[in-house]
Amino acid sequence: MAKLPRFILAKLYVKGSLRNTATGCQFALQNHIGTGTVNKLLSLSIDGTACPLESVSLVFLGAGSRPATSITPDAPLPLTVGVKATIACADTTLKPGKHTVRLCLQTLELGELEIRVTDELSEGQEPGAEAGTLEAHGRAQPVQPGGRPVKVAILGAGSTVFARQLMTDLLCTPGLEQGTFALVDVDEERLELAHRLGEKLVERSGRAWEVQATTNRLDVLDGCDYVINTIEVAGLRNVRPDYEIPLKYGVDQCIGDTIGPGGIFKMLRTGPAWLEILRDLERRCPQAVVMNYTNPMSALTLLALRATRLPVVGLCHSVQGTARQLATYLEIPHQDLRFKCAGINHMAWFTELRYQGEDMVPRLHRAARNPEIYESDPVRFEMLLHFGAFVTESSGHFSEYVPYFRKRPELQRRYIRDGYLGESGFYANNWPRWRAEATATTRAQLSGKSELVLNRSNEYASVIVEAIETGQPVVIHGNVLNRDLIPNLPLDGCVEVPVLVDGTGLHPVHFGPLPPQLAALNAAHMYVHELMVQAVLELDREAALGALMLDPLTAAVCSPEEIRQMFEEMWEAERADLGVFEG
Repeated sequence: MAKLPRFILAKLYVKGSLRNTATGCQFALQNHIGTGTVNKLLSLSIDGTACPLESVSLVFLGAGSRPATSITPDAPLPLTVGVKATIACADTTLKPGKHTVRLCLQTLELGELEIRVTDELSEGQEPGAEAGTLEAHGRAQPVQPGGRPVKVAILGAGSTVFARQLMTDLLCTPGLEQGTFALVDVDEERLELAHRLGEKLVERSGRAWEVQATTNRLDVLDGCDYVINTIEVAGLRNVRPDYEIPLKYGVDQCIGDTIGPGGIFKMLRTGPAWLEILRDLERRCPQAVVMNYTNPMSALTLLALRATRLPVVGLCHSVQGTARQLATYLEIPHQDLRFKCAGINHMAWFTELRYQGEDMVPRLHRAARNPEIYESDPVRFEMLLHFGAFVTESSGHFSEYVPYFRKRPELQRRYIRDGYLGESGFYANNWPRWRAEATATTRAQLSGKSELVLNRSNEYASVIVEAIETGQPVVIHGNVLNRDLIPNLPLDGCVEVPVLVDGTGLHPVHFGPLPPQLAALNAAHMYVHELMVQAVLELDREAALGALMLDPLTAAVCSPEEIRQMFEEMWEAERADLGVFEG
């Protein structure tokens, strides 16, 4: 598994938080990196002296404390972005001066991580812990009465990790004191877990929300104000052929669920079901704002925008997540980074970066030449150095979008790393396990063995609801039709641009032309999306084959004849889930 560079991990530590207490000492950590899961605290030492884990606890404002030894794979600790925890070590008192803290922990996503920092012992109250501060854990703060009750449908709610976060976000949103969650999934067992989890979140929040759950969406769509799509269609049984068959032809995928052979076949499985859902939405709740998170997100969003008149936006966290990463590389506060970013999903470009009026792009180029920083994002830094802009998708997944990094073994050795940094078959080899472990985590949270976090993430769904319901305008980055928003990209394709959201709805913002080399990379994928949508709307196998012929990575490796052979082999392997195309 890939490890995060030490300088990034050190930023989890809250500088100035080391202090003595009545029973020992403590320090604070805050998650600025991304959502993760801690399976075990392995060790804690200060100045080389081990602190017995039996005397270590994690303290969350408003939610009490949790012994370090209670964090296990069966009772993990989920941590979303922004979560803050105080690590208390009983029976260890420190002398004035500087001390070195070393904390080792086991994570589900990245294996063993080590946080090593030096901090000076402080006196007084911990920074950021003033009375009345809203912390990440514990009961959501009550809001002032007011605002209408809203009804939010979550389709594919059996994906409990994401459904949990979407519900948590809404329960932590100012002004949303009452409403209804309408949870829909075809898997009854997973839906029941999501239902129970939703009820527990509502109870913990103290807000007046109702939780409904059904396997038949028609039971709950009437009156929905917002619909969030997170469905997965036949993914578990097709994740191996999506990866293994292309690999026989030399097409090596890391994720393979948005583009490439895997992404195209996922569209063929998912698009027809999504189209049926959209028809139901038009009949039952045409006023609802529809938010699509399901991959292949660009193609499915384009399908919705082409086939309906519903207000649809495609959402991802890659822009806001990458902005935080860039702030880390630049060593500046992320909230003070000013940027311009647009393109297509997973291939949007930061064309401007500024901090206090200064252009940060030259500094980012210098950072790219620091070996430690470069190793944390090699493919994206290569794109910056040679194409002039940093891209929004992670190095591993983005390496599938372009023909430069995965087509020969020597190139893979040079640019591809383990885990999320590009490992071959990373998604196919791990997703079934992740899915099972996510279900186990949900069960642990329901039983009280694992911490249930009430913390608002940086996902855009709750931000959209808040802006529309309160009338307070906000700018997000969403996926919408290109109505001259980026003039040098295909008209009426799906582009990712700033979108103003206010009490009157969604208003995409004109961005202007991209540098031509960046636009060319985007346009290549937009024509693939065009053929993917045509394949679903017209039940046209040849259009799907055409999409695969144009996929940049596939075309870099295979001849047209080989691509057709690959397509036919994948079709045969997944035929049971493609029946709509065969009448």
